[in-house]
Amino acid sequence: MSTTQYILVPTDFSRHSQQSVNRALRLRNLFPARFLLLHVVMSGEVDVFASLGAEPAETLIRRKSEAEKALEEELQRCRQEFPGVEIAGRVVDGIPFKEICRQADLESCHLIVIGTHGRTGLSHLLIGSTAERVVQHAGCPVLSIKPATL
Repeated sequence: MSTTQYILVPTDFSRHSQQSVNRALRLRNLFPARFLLLHVVMSGEVDVFASLGAEPAETLIRRKSEAEKALEEELQRCRQEFPGVEIAGRVVDGIPFKEICRQADLESCHLIVIGTHGRTGLSHLLIGSTAERVVQHAGCPVLSIKPATL
């Protein structure tokens, strides 16, 4: 049985998300861990509420391509700031909390580390907090990270 923990870290590439990624990567100082950075491009029923209409397939493809480039930049940053860390990345599309939980199950993750800062206002009322829903539905423990006040 492996003692290395597998930790999933969702990211939306925001400053707050970057703080959560950094805090997650510091966990490797406490125990052996490998990491999966995950970005979910919102699509499906969430988009209907968020944009009040369906999104064309070409736009989704463009958004995924942009997300893959941003994720590669984030992975490079992480590898520079945390040399030797075992870290991979993945971009998927769907409903964020469902995809985060699904990917954690698919990869048999031991932990999800997720930032609590995200949508506010009307979109929060319509969609709800992704972090809250991940805590409610994940099949593994979830560590929620409150953004640092700078």
